[in-house]
Amino acid sequence: MTILIADDEDRDRNWLKDLLEKNISDQGPVHEVSDGQAAVDAAVKIKPNLIFLDIKMPQLSGIKAAEAILKQLPTSGVIILSNFSDEVYVRQLWKVVPPDGVFGYVLKSASNEQVIEAAKAVISGDCWIHPGISRVIQRTQNRATSLTAAEYEALVCIALGLTDSTIARRLYLTEKAVQSRLKSLYSKLAIPGRGEQQDVEYNQRCRAVHISYRRGLLNQSELDDWESKLFETKPGGAGVSS
Repeated sequence: MTILIADDEDRDRNWLKDLLEKNISDQGPVHEVSDGQAAVDAAVKIKPNLIFLDIKMPQLSGIKAAEAILKQLPTSGVIILSNFSDEVYVRQLWKVVPPDGVFGYVLKSASNEQVIEAAKAVISGDCWIHPGISRVIQRTQNRATSLTAAEYEALVCIALGLTDSTIARRLYLTEKAVQSRLKSLYSKLAIPGRGEQQDVEYNQRCRAVHISYRRGLLNQSELDDWESKLFETKPGGAGVSS
């Protein structure tokens, strides 16, 4: 069995390699790379059974590297290593893993035993999610609190400071459709609508962005990616979807 470790920190790679060599009895060669693009290139070349990807790396993030790898090697087991329990990363991972794919999401605060448990689970064809983000998983799977692609798209746009008319133009929607998405977004985030309370103490858009940052739905990297996509869209082209 071949294993690939992708992490830009030498210390983390050495720790993980040593841990796997001591605890995975049938492991073969353990390959190491230090950035996301190198992970994709190495995976395509050596076709590893198990791939560990740090979530934040140069060139490509762990999520984007996983997406590129799984398009070519859909049966490979991928384990994301992260210091972050942000919901945005969970949403991204859910989008790139094939419906019948196996994966793990391990926080770097995990014990050695949990890392090995995750590795063995993925090797055997199961998924493994760190207990520290179980609440996040439940929220992403709850229709009452999980944002649809359209609602998330609206959230990103207001976080970037776009007006309703600009959102409508960039996403090829009517302003009424934009306002409908925002109304649904506010409901999911438990933000009272206009007229639902006598004393409005905050701006709905600002409140939505604040709650979303606190909940881990947004981060700077995600906003940078979306801003690039939205403003590279050519007039007359297709709308951007999450």
